[in-house]
Amino acid sequence: MPIQNQDAEQGGADGEAAAMPHAETDASAVEVDLPAPPVTQAASEVAPAENLDEAAESDGPDPSETYPMLRPLDAYPMDLRDPGTGALQKVLVLSDPSGIAPSVVKLPPLGAAVIELCDGSRTREQICADFAKQYRTPLGADALNNLLQKLDDALLLDSTRFRLHCARLFADFAALETRPALFAGRHYPATSDEIKATLQAAFGPPHGPTLPKRGENGQVLTAAQAMPRAIVVPTVDVSRAGPAYAWGYRALLDAPRLPSLIVLLGCDHAAHDAIVTLTRKHFETPLGVLKTDTALVDAVVADLSERDAQLGELVKRDEAHHRGEHSIEMQALWLRFLFDWRRENGLPTGLPDGAEPRILPILCGSLHDLAVNPPSRDGKLQPQQTTQIFDEFVTALQRRIGERQQAGETILWVAASDLAHVGPRFGDMEPVTESDRDSLERRDQETLKPILSGDAMGFVGEIRRERDRRHVQGLGTLYLFLQAARPSAGKLRCYAQCDAESGSFVSLATLAYP
Repeated sequence: MPIQNQDAEQGGADGEAAAMPHAETDASAVEVDLPAPPVTQAASEVAPAENLDEAAESDGPDPSETYPMLRPLDAYPMDLRDPGTGALQKVLVLSDPSGIAPSVVKLPPLGAAVIELCDGSRTREQICADFAKQYRTPLGADALNNLLQKLDDALLLDSTRFRLHCARLFADFAALETRPALFAGRHYPATSDEIKATLQAAFGPPHGPTLPKRGENGQVLTAAQAMPRAIVVPTVDVSRAGPAYAWGYRALLDAPRLPSLIVLLGCDHAAHDAIVTLTRKHFETPLGVLKTDTALVDAVVADLSERDAQLGELVKRDEAHHRGEHSIEMQALWLRFLFDWRRENGLPTGLPDGAEPRILPILCGSLHDLAVNPPSRDGKLQPQQTTQIFDEFVTALQRRIGERQQAGETILWVAASDLAHVGPRFGDMEPVTESDRDSLERRDQETLKPILSGDAMGFVGEIRRERDRRHVQGLGTLYLFLQAARPSAGKLRCYAQCDAESGSFVSLATLAYP
């Protein structure tokens, strides 16, 4: 990943950092073998899905719904090498952005063609008939049933089995006081020693901002710089973006004291609407727990409920989205590491009785419909094309944050968001070339201008002008961040483009606001 460090005060060099396969490919994979015609032999050889919830394996009916329907999934092409012949085969990879289904399914072209017909409008018989009509190749009932069975085993169908699994999963999650770490061993190492070594190495050469130096007596020498009001940091895995995180979080090591509250705004990859979701759960990491400010959560919910009972319920309704979302988990991991580093190196928190900062975890949904779809002929926007829910939430949040500040508390706003998602992995037709990457950086730099100046509407307008062609998944997160934190005079600390396989890339920027 080419990293461009923008902070001349702390140095750093451009260069390549090691890349790892995209996080979803680390999950257990189910490869459905649908060979060339006849399709009646399809889906007969498939590796069993690993790590599926035992309840899903043993409970729930077979996929017998009359109208089979695929769940909302991420789908992207991949070249898969045959272990026997060494030949490359184009497959379609299906993964679940909600994190409910832990496996990915890899389908060959014929399988991909079949699932296009599984939209909930056709019976199994109609799927077979329409497939034969469109592709002039017979699709046997047994082949279809086998394929659907494998998809249902992997929890990718909108079926009775899936709904029963979700009911158990969500009930178990609702009963927990802490949100368990879900992505250890996937987005970051699995053990505490490996995590500490990896995060500490992210500060080092050739790309990192360095850790604070030590004096002759071994004492840590910090820069004694004031804590920024707000930062923007990535969400991708540490192996690809470790230095970019480090450039954002170095400020927590240089500041003479820590903030009393950290507002964590994460990108809700499972939300397709412009919603905001809170949780009262504390966040567990392999390094320890971060405490959520439950009193503040309750106060914001109460304010919203007083304004509109449905709005107060809405921000709690999808709390289970926090379970499978990685964007806030990544920040919790870094914060836990940095708090511990300060304590182990004799740096005070600056808070009463050495207390640690509390967090306010907020998931921000999608503004994709607003960015992509034009208004109706009468010029009006549909409900899903507005920022109304975000704006009402911001009003309640700012009121309560203002009260905390008047009481002497210090606040750090953290927006966890990446920028562009381009290439076949994200729905584009062609792989990204080197010249495309240069063009992408130029467009990203233009997009960063309103973000750095704190212009929320200018940022949304910039994305709308190109109809979100770069697939900025953090659009909702950055909009709410700019509206709620009201940052200005931001500084670009780091820009990077991370390899996401199949000629695809994710761009990201680390920003800091005084």
